[in-house]
Amino acid sequence: MTRRSRPVTPRRIAATVLDLALVAILGWAARLAHVFWYRTFEASVAVDLAGSVAVGAVFGVGHVLVASGDRVLTSAGRDADSQVPRLRSVAVAVAAGLALHASQAPAFTPFGLGPTGVNRVLAAGGVTVGFWSLAVRRATRTGS
Repeated sequence: MTRRSRPVTPRRIAATVLDLALVAILGWAARLAHVFWYRTFEASVAVDLAGSVAVGAVFGVGHVLVASGDRVLTSAGRDADSQVPRLRSVAVAVAAGLALHASQAPAFTPFGLGPTGVNRVLAAGGVTVGFWSLAVRRATRTGS
């Protein structure tokens, strides 16, 4: 089975740039959520747990935005893109964010990663989830 090559058009280039920007924004949003959370609240076990939930929520919302792509701003109707943000994939993204933060939170782990290191790990995790979200969208569009 061969794959047909689609011509490169300005619209496809713009869509690719938008996709990559969404992925980068997801990584930035994970980092920003962590910074904002710990500047607002004093660190404790409850705050660390709530912070993990907050980062998980950022990953979930980011997954929906990235996986939906340009359909977030326009009506998707009943096509394949309207089926992208399935509950299972959103739950996986939320769990990834929650687990990533909880694995580094001082209340839950003995690792001595400083705030800067945690920010970098969360940003990298956000970008990784963003690329996974693009793969989910692609698989949904192709019917795989």
